[in-house]
Amino acid sequence: MFKKLCIKAFQAINLTVGATSLVAIAVGAIAVFGGAGLFSLEKAGVKTIPDKRIQQTLYLGMGSTLLGGVGFVSASFAAACVASIVSDADLDDEEESLTSSNTNSVVFKPSSSVLTEDNNDLLYLYQILQIKGCSHLETKLIVGRVEEKVSRKVVIYNFLDSQQKDSLMEIFDVDFDEDKLIGKAFSSLKSNPWDAICEFVDFYRPQLEFKSSYEEFSSFNLEICAGCCNFHGANKIVCGMHPYGWDDTCTCPDWQSDNHRKRVYFPFEREETIEQLNQSIEINQATLMKNDDGSLTLWDDYTNRRFHFSWAGILLYDSDKLVELGEHAQLLSYIQYFCVRAVIEFDYSSKIDEFAQQLKGIATVEINDTGINVRVNHCPKFNIKIERQYRFRFDGIPLYPYESIVPQELKHNYNLVTFVEWLKGNKTRVRR
Repeated sequence: MFKKLCIKAFQAINLTVGATSLVAIAVGAIAVFGGAGLFSLEKAGVKTIPDKRIQQTLYLGMGSTLLGGVGFVSASFAAACVASIVSDADLDDEEESLTSSNTNSVVFKPSSSVLTEDNNDLLYLYQILQIKGCSHLETKLIVGRVEEKVSRKVVIYNFLDSQQKDSLMEIFDVDFDEDKLIGKAFSSLKSNPWDAICEFVDFYRPQLEFKSSYEEFSSFNLEICAGCCNFHGANKIVCGMHPYGWDDTCTCPDWQSDNHRKRVYFPFEREETIEQLNQSIEINQATLMKNDDGSLTLWDDYTNRRFHFSWAGILLYDSDKLVELGEHAQLLSYIQYFCVRAVIEFDYSSKIDEFAQQLKGIATVEINDTGINVRVNHCPKFNIKIERQYRFRFDGIPLYPYESIVPQELKHNYNLVTFVEWLKGNKTRVRR
């Protein structure tokens, strides 16, 4: 801000100097031509003013023109310099003040502008990004990591070159569609984005070379083979145990870590870890999936609810949650819950008359072939009567747990019983 104020003040001063110089040039030119005219008349015998006064006018005019010319040239040069500085300042503002809201909550900074130091105890999450709305960034792909500050998020980034993009498209298997790279994530101990992307690509390079050498096996999973000591040869591109690659989706039984090419992962980043966790929860109708954007999705197939975690196993801020596990429960707590969960189904069709009596004057309870419907006819947000239908299975589980009409108070605990109780407690807000 101070820099911009100084630039504006200098521009005002420079504008004044330039305008004054032009006036000086104009006055000087008039004085020179006027003095020359009077001097010519004097030579022709026409007496006007004393010779001394004419010479003073000429000298004054030439001096004014010379000073005005010097001032105008200086002002022009200064204006060009200021324009360059302003352009850089605007670029900095465009990068560093690019935000998701008007509160500067997200700031983008090139890695060259910040001091970064590697910390072997700290693992960073990087994402491939494309920033819309910033002329300097929106035409290019960048790799960035997020630093959480007190009042904002800072994204430290570097641009991707064409070779890195090609390698990444192979690693993430996106059919050489550059747009599909956007959002893909990876982990690294490197705090500098450029170092991190180089390390990531180099780690998969033997598998990429193996993949290009045996095109008929180009669909094999790179992550399964990455870091395995069974790769050998001049460039370590041939697997000694499986010469044509391991093309199954499960973990290769012969995989052994190559300590010279060891990578550090988030606790739940590797597919083999996800596979092991799924073996313990699939029997109870739950599935854990790894997403390429640095997150995990835990599906409860019984209730059709989903829970989102980071690769570190931390429940994401905007995720659904199980209230019985507490506000800050992490992935392993959810896995344990689904490992031992016993699904006890209860048919609420026999309680329809009881629900109808409890909600008399508030809502209508109906039953059909697909489940139980609860109808209310009021929209408190707009203070108007609009019929809304809430649909549940016979066991009380909502058919659509994430409908926009679900009361916010029941966001994490929505079923037929809790909804009936909510309607009874809010009957002054909801009228039939």
